[in-house]
Amino acid sequence: MIDERLPEDIRVLLIDDEEVFTEMTAKTLSRKGFKIDTASCAEEGLKKLDSYFFDVVLLDVRMPGMNGIQMLKELNEERPTQQVVMVTGHASVSTAIEAMKVGAYDFLTKPVKLDDLMHTIRRAAEHGQMERRNLALEKELQRTKGSAKIVGESSGIKKMFEFIEKAAMSDLPVLITGESGSGKELVARGIHNRSRRASHTLVVVDGSTLHEQLLVSELFGHEKGAFTGALKKKAGLFEVADRSSIFMDEIGELSGPNQTALLRVIEYGTFRPVGAVKETHTNVRIIAATNKNLEKAVADKEFRQDLYFRLKALTFHVPSLRERRTDIPLLAKYFLDQWELSLKAQVKISKDAMDILMSYNWPGNIRELRHTMELAALYALEEGIIRPQHLPDEVRKKKEPETDPAPAPNASATLPQGGEGKTLEKLEDFRDRCERNYIQKVMKQFDGNKSQVSKALGISRALLYKKLNVLGLK
Repeated sequence: MIDERLPEDIRVLLIDDEEVFTEMTAKTLSRKGFKIDTASCAEEGLKKLDSYFFDVVLLDVRMPGMNGIQMLKELNEERPTQQVVMVTGHASVSTAIEAMKVGAYDFLTKPVKLDDLMHTIRRAAEHGQMERRNLALEKELQRTKGSAKIVGESSGIKKMFEFIEKAAMSDLPVLITGESGSGKELVARGIHNRSRRASHTLVVVDGSTLHEQLLVSELFGHEKGAFTGALKKKAGLFEVADRSSIFMDEIGELSGPNQTALLRVIEYGTFRPVGAVKETHTNVRIIAATNKNLEKAVADKEFRQDLYFRLKALTFHVPSLRERRTDIPLLAKYFLDQWELSLKAQVKISKDAMDILMSYNWPGNIRELRHTMELAALYALEEGIIRPQHLPDEVRKKKEPETDPAPAPNASATLPQGGEGKTLEKLEDFRDRCERNYIQKVMKQFDGNKSQVSKALGISRALLYKKLNVLGLK
């Protein structure tokens, strides 16, 4: 089906070194309502793609510097769902075949008829939308099965497992409370994966990340013509989650009208899409989470009391990390094991560093600990063991060794060795050296393939190029 979005919803990047063609095409498509940007070479186009999302790239074949086919190959590695339409005035069968093999969506020859161009752009945008949906579904299925799991042996974790087993036996609504980063979504996934609904994908929605009107459309869907731009019917998440479970994070952020609609879903299993006359039925289990005090929100008239009573049928409070410190060593090892598996490198942690982890309060909970371990492992890669100096400042400063006072600002510290002083390396220089060595190892592992290197490092390609330049690795 051809993409029915309005042209102004479709972003197009035109990359061509012919000024006249670029200017005329951009003006024409812009008048037709498309959001269009231009670049005169592949290098400029790549920079814009690193900064903005485009549904479709119109790419010339022959350009100075990196040509269109070379750029297409790079885009196919870095952005496999990016839709690219090759446009050229020097067409040949062999070039067209090569472009399609490399990953082009279509191949057009100049001069291009406007109707053909717009039709191709719409089809490419629709195809990209479908590919991104499929990719998101695959990632969600991987997350459902995935490596993330509840780790720990504390009494709080034992109670958590008991609650998960109990909640999985029922279809009653669940309310999970706890601080940000404490693992509320893991509890929700544990319940869903052990329930009779586990054969269906858990649907996840975060009430704090969507604008009110977007949230209404996402949750309940809409009919064709319900509002400006609603050119086709859209199924809401409550309909998508039929026979499954929906995890609603930050439930305390829901507006009054949405709270009322959610209550109706819980009580009657029905909801009304925007613009619909009839109600839609759904068999969905609600698993909600919040870091707010909903009792106080009810008292302050910010949250419906009847909805709160329905949600709290099964309630569990996820303990913060500082409430289960005995789990910190297990979690730290788990995160290091995950890091080792992904990068095929081995890093351990020293007793002094572990003591610091145990004494820190972890306001960001498990999420902060995971980030800390990944960062510390990066800095300790060369030595192979995490020491206190590899930990972030905010973690380390909570427990500084009494025998190792910090030097005065801009002072050079010296380490006596056999009567001779050896100037210590500044922390910033040490980190740069570790990062340089680490990136070099990863570059070698992937034979210099920057797309694979950036994915392995968990950073964007633009940031990788910046680091290569700053660290003198270009």
